[in-house]
Amino acid sequence: MDITYQYNEPSTITKGKNGSEIFLSHYNESFEEKEVPCFFWGKLKEPYTIARSLLTLSKIVASNFMPLGSALRDPVITAGGEKLRLEGFSSCCSVYGKVTILPEALDGEFLQQGTTNVDFNTEMIAALSKINKGEHVFFSIGKKEFVMQKRDHKVIEKKVSLPIRWIKGMATVQLLSAAMKEVAVLDKLQIQLLYRAIPKGDVKDDYYLSFRGKKPALSPINTKGSICIGGIHRLRLLENLRPLAQKLIIYTTESEQATAFQFELPKVRFTAILSRSFWRGFSGEGNTLENLIEDIPEEWMQKLNTYAHINEEFSPDDPILKDLPSIEFKSVATRLSAMGLLGFDLNEGNYYYRKLPFKMSSVESLNPRYKNALKLIKKGDYEWVKNSDEETETKIKGSGLFHKVIITPHKTLCTCTWFATHQTSRGACKHILATQILKNNTEKELKQLLEEFEL
Repeated sequence: MDITYQYNEPSTITKGKNGSEIFLSHYNESFEEKEVPCFFWGKLKEPYTIARSLLTLSKIVASNFMPLGSALRDPVITAGGEKLRLEGFSSCCSVYGKVTILPEALDGEFLQQGTTNVDFNTEMIAALSKINKGEHVFFSIGKKEFVMQKRDHKVIEKKVSLPIRWIKGMATVQLLSAAMKEVAVLDKLQIQLLYRAIPKGDVKDDYYLSFRGKKPALSPINTKGSICIGGIHRLRLLENLRPLAQKLIIYTTESEQATAFQFELPKVRFTAILSRSFWRGFSGEGNTLENLIEDIPEEWMQKLNTYAHINEEFSPDDPILKDLPSIEFKSVATRLSAMGLLGFDLNEGNYYYRKLPFKMSSVESLNPRYKNALKLIKKGDYEWVKNSDEETETKIKGSGLFHKVIITPHKTLCTCTWFATHQTSRGACKHILATQILKNNTEKELKQLLEEFEL
């Protein structure tokens, strides 16, 4: 989909699936991006806290919990909503970190919403390490570079390419964040006790957090009401934040596929999300694909995308969105998140606009299940049994037999081994993906898909 950012028409009305009228566009003016020298320029009011947070983020990005290549130091930086957000993954993509610098920590000017990806090299890390409380530090963030200045010393980092293994991870972690619920709040003493309870060495099995009175306790045994944390040894990456933390909020998903730890610091938030299986990481999840191939009216996509871009931050409860049924809003927001156009803030329950530097086809092409689904379609290894709004059923050829796929508004089933093992916790199997692609695309669109992947 080619997203544009312009409205020249008067207020428009979109019909929802249930016939409700959705007022998403009330702009009677043109909205165009202009070239500006930088997205943000200004002074830091909390230089020490911000420096400690960025060093912790760099520590996450340089870490690796699997034998995969070399370390990275490439945060994604977004200016928007009067905030600065810096995001990154561990090299193995199993730990996501985000520094949110709040408006009260900044004394400067936001010239335009924008996102870039830079490399924090050795010089930048050294400069951050030397920042003390009360110093005068300035940031300048633009499309092509990030500049930090302290006294007469200036460090400049140039834009670099987004690491390819971050592409799926970035999309996946936003979808997980939007599904998370707050499950615990720890004060300063409880944070100290939690860290003392973390087992020594690397922990391969799940651990469960519970509370004995107010005291946090960790155990490999799952008890009622406990919080599942996979690879809990990864929390040590955040240990340097403990002296600054005012409280720690923990979030998790109903499926327990990830756990988020949000440290509230002076005028700064640090969020870390751990995948449950640290040996696979967020880029190993396949949930993103289903949201990319779901049949959603492109008009809704355009309208919500433009609304997000103009407002920079928004909530599902915004008055202008109130006529959009919640299930339909979620579908559109989820698709935009999967495309790398929206992030999600746990604390505020808000989406924020940030356009990551990758194409939707990059997410699709990195997933072998998606490619295998297209190969099944190319070979004609399927039979239609039923295809209606109420129920879709196909037979997809497997190894020596046909697997039955059934899709209804309330359930999705497949008779293959993958589905029996994972259900939908790691996304759809190739047989379900093939059925969804067939259902949601015309013959012409299918032909274009196959040509894109040279099938």
